[in-house]
Amino acid sequence: MPNLKVVDNTEKKENYDAKVTKHKIFRVVRVLLIVTLVILAAAFVTNYLDTKVYSDYTVTARSVRSDSDTAKYMAYNGHILKYSQDGVEAFDGLNKTIWNITYEMQTPHIATCENYVAMGDEGATNILVVDGSGNQTTIDTRLPVKDFCVASQGVVAAVLEDGNSTRINVYDKEGNQLAGLKCTMTQSGYPVAVALSPSGLVLGVSYIRMDQGELTSSIAFYNFGGVGQNETDNYVSGYDYGSSVYPELKFLSDESVVAIGDDSLVTFRGSQKPEMVSNNAIDGEIQSVFYGNNEIALVFRGDKNNDSYKLNLYDSRGNLKLEQEFELAYTDIQISSRQIIIYNESECVIFNKRGLQKFAGSFDDTVLLMTPSNTPARYYLVNREITQMIRLK
Repeated sequence: MPNLKVVDNTEKKENYDAKVTKHKIFRVVRVLLIVTLVILAAAFVTNYLDTKVYSDYTVTARSVRSDSDTAKYMAYNGHILKYSQDGVEAFDGLNKTIWNITYEMQTPHIATCENYVAMGDEGATNILVVDGSGNQTTIDTRLPVKDFCVASQGVVAAVLEDGNSTRINVYDKEGNQLAGLKCTMTQSGYPVAVALSPSGLVLGVSYIRMDQGELTSSIAFYNFGGVGQNETDNYVSGYDYGSSVYPELKFLSDESVVAIGDDSLVTFRGSQKPEMVSNNAIDGEIQSVFYGNNEIALVFRGDKNNDSYKLNLYDSRGNLKLEQEFELAYTDIQISSRQIIIYNESECVIFNKRGLQKFAGSFDDTVLLMTPSNTPARYYLVNREITQMIRLK
């Protein structure tokens, strides 16, 4: 019988397993190192751009326009919206038309949410709704329109005059009525502001009413989804605020709502039943209100001179993030993700969210709209004759 030699591969297998484990560890360490370097590089670039100060600008692109004397402009979902008595046009920063619609309105009012735009004439009985591709629908309200707002999928809430009472109707993007509320001064009150959540699911209403001869106010929320189906008039939450009046009501997101009154700023949270989370007293008369991404800016008069102002920036929970003084007779303020842009027709000043002044200067041409592009340090300047892209330097 031949001799059989038994080979023990245990040591070789252990060595092989050790090499595999070592290789895997090396790969993980390498990936973690690369990720760490990328994060550090991104943080460095972000901090550099956030703290870099500029002294001048150069025009990198310029397109000729020819608009009517009544044309007005506003930022629109990364683009620019021009509207007048004759129609509305959406165009990009290179002056390329995205969509264009003609109409006849004496005093056009505009509401936007993401891609959707709603337009109506004061006292008219219809509202024009346009999506991001220029598809349009006309909502026949049958009653004179006092106010309206739009959600991200084209749902519209409209405040309508109805004799001695007021109605709030909600319509889908095809113009079909989804819900309606009847408002009277002696019961719910008169609606001074309405707001829809971006999803179109929740409606917020700021009311004033007479209670035993005194003016009182309240804010109510209505849910038109499953949560509100079994509630009377879809009412899901609400709060009373005494004699304070809240003419500003805004959904910053589906989760957060803000109400701004003559003496306080109130925030709410909740995508189904908004609940109050803060009520901040306001010291001073509000001159203007502006909104950013989950941020609210209140502007007050300053103490130095007639062109002195103070801007308070709050987050969606009502926390004060920044108090910024500036001296510029502004016509508009744009709040981007990292900057606050304050401007008028002839000059501007830009601050970061920590209060560092990044730029202050004059324009070479009249400016009716200044809005940031998607590229750092580049902005669009628009008037009735030209659209420009500028780069700070």
